[in-house]
Amino acid sequence: MTAEPVDVLWELEEPEDEELVEAVVRVSEQLRRSVGAEDRDLCVALMDDHAIQLLNEQWRQEPKPTDVLSFPADADGPEGAPIPLGDIAISLETCARQATAHGWSLVEEVTFLVVHSVCHLMGHDHGAPEEAAAMRAEEDRLLAIVAPGQRRPPTPY
Repeated sequence: MTAEPVDVLWELEEPEDEELVEAVVRVSEQLRRSVGAEDRDLCVALMDDHAIQLLNEQWRQEPKPTDVLSFPADADGPEGAPIPLGDIAISLETCARQATAHGWSLVEEVTFLVVHSVCHLMGHDHGAPEEAAAMRAEEDRLLAIVAPGQRRPPTPY
């Protein structure tokens, strides 16, 4: 049995939101094609604040919830095997609060966070001003493909 190119994991106690999961798969597939990574698998885990806080503390030494974390795949896999793009963890609780603040639906907020994360998985960062400008431009380009008409939210970078 082979893994799906995009795997969405529902890691919440409440029943799965099929519309949201389908949107994440659709956006992720479009993004993989748009960044030239259609042969690379991607996993998106949808979780609560507690679960993402544990990951944030483990990987970034920040003991607080965050909206999204991106984990690029290790490029040192077997030679010739496609390298997965990586993993994305999204807190739907934080997402819902941010969506309300932005006047967006949950799907719109999650869409932006998947775009943002794929940019990170492709090597973009927003630490330095020139990096941030390049990342914003790539986010705008990708949003125009996966969610025409949706603008990026205000971000601190």
